[in-house]
Amino acid sequence: MESFNTWNLSNNQLHELFKDGKNFISIKVRGNTWEPISRWLRLDSRIFKETTNRPRITLCDIESLAEIYNYRLIRWKAKKLTPLPTQIFPKKLKNIFRKLPVIKNLAYELEVIFYKYVENNSDKLISIIIPARNEEGNKELLKKALNKFKQISGNLEIIFVEGNSMDNTYSMLENLKANFSDSLKIFLLKQSAKGKKNAVVEGCNISSGETLAIVDSDFTVDIDDSIAAIKESKKNENILINCSRTTFPMEKNAMRWANYIGNRCFAILISILINKPVSDSLCGTKVFSRKFFNLMKKNGSWDSKADPFGDFTIIFEAANNNIKILNYPVRYYARKSGAPNISRWIDGLKLLKVCLIYLVSDI
Repeated sequence: MESFNTWNLSNNQLHELFKDGKNFISIKVRGNTWEPISRWLRLDSRIFKETTNRPRITLCDIESLAEIYNYRLIRWKAKKLTPLPTQIFPKKLKNIFRKLPVIKNLAYELEVIFYKYVENNSDKLISIIIPARNEEGNKELLKKALNKFKQISGNLEIIFVEGNSMDNTYSMLENLKANFSDSLKIFLLKQSAKGKKNAVVEGCNISSGETLAIVDSDFTVDIDDSIAAIKESKKNENILINCSRTTFPMEKNAMRWANYIGNRCFAILISILINKPVSDSLCGTKVFSRKFFNLMKKNGSWDSKADPFGDFTIIFEAANNNIKILNYPVRYYARKSGAPNISRWIDGLKLLKVCLIYLVSDI
């Protein structure tokens, strides 16, 4: 995607960029600190002469103009920190500094990326992937959820991926599949490896929908909120709906204190790294398009084993592939049966490693 320097554009050229109707537009602007300094150094200022030669366009200006033409901001990132040569520094080191708070806000050159918002009202197939491990006790919640899924208009497929349970989860899912076969298209897989990420990967890999939704089988996220998020995600293929459990008060015992603190710390860290606010980094309910799924498959990130759950990979790759990340508030309840299938300290270290990988990357 070509990136245009605003300081070299005429008035007509700037407007034509948006009038051309491209799906994505990448525009470079001077940082607010450097914009007047760079003009003064060229003596291109009303301080020195009656009129100036080049435009003065800031981040705020370009955001406003984009909105007029129905383009929406994906994010901005620091492209160059200084006008001075920096070839002597390793690229990974420069990538780290470009992401640091305060420093990135004082950058010399910013790159701003927009996407054209076009609402899609078609009834294309939706795939709902539900990983399930040791969830036999949540049979009634699963039945309730399947009845609720019938309310989604258009084509729908449900893909259960059972993950080496110690109870009778697989048999329970077989019975549910048989009982709902007349009203819902349901697939049931037995996971070939271990971990939630692998279960999600295997479920998505056999899916056929243009919209893909990942929903946890304990249904601690309110099912009506999950369905509402799925419906909203259908409107545009350039968005990732990242559900947030931390916006509203959650039910008592819904999340252990250490898990909550860890989640909030990771959310802050991820927000810094991608320069886009993320309010909940580990909510299991995420909805995205087939287009985004194909991008992750193509660059190999989808099949990476570094991320134990897949949540961080999806968020980071959305930023990396110019997919708009939208936080969607949901209600969060305590588990009705069973225990969380996570190891908070071991998995926490794995998640930190994923963040470090993207810290030094060119994201």
